[in-house]
Amino acid sequence: MNDDASAMQIDLGRVEDRSTFSFERTFDLPSPEGGEATCTAGVKVEVARSGDRYDIRAHGAGEVRAECHRCLEPFTMSVPVDFSLVLHRGDRVPSPEGLEEDDFVTIPLVGKALYDIFPRVREALILEIPIKLLCREDCKGVCVKCGANLNSLDCGCGAGPADPRWEALRKPLNGENKT
Repeated sequence: MNDDASAMQIDLGRVEDRSTFSFERTFDLPSPEGGEATCTAGVKVEVARSGDRYDIRAHGAGEVRAECHRCLEPFTMSVPVDFSLVLHRGDRVPSPEGLEEDDFVTIPLVGKALYDIFPRVREALILEIPIKLLCREDCKGVCVKCGANLNSLDCGCGAGPADPRWEALRKPLNGENKT
């Protein structure tokens, strides 16, 4: 795993009018069930400079290694990473109209002109991960009786006689009317 803090830092001092940066990093993300999922994110960042203003657009994807919530098998899913923000070097100024406050960042002139986009990439991935992680849309899950993966085999556990206590509820579903 790459925990290098500078793995996604943009050196604003190297930006002329337009520059492109590419980053790749592997890290852990929180999974919906409370565990952690390993993610490898690749991001291309385009920076356009106009004076002390830097318009940043990031596009890419993360490959998240997770466990299917139905069949419990590990799988890899692709999650998009797309965001934009505006950086301003110098004194704090009001954010431009039409731009959310979180997407406008002021950086002081003193010190190095570095901006780490990793927190933004991580946040974009977390927001795009679905609540229910499925290896495929038609995943059949596991048998409630024997625990077999129903995507791989038909265990036959569900072929037994139906519980007669549920018969009254099955009649309306089968189009039978009670008279």
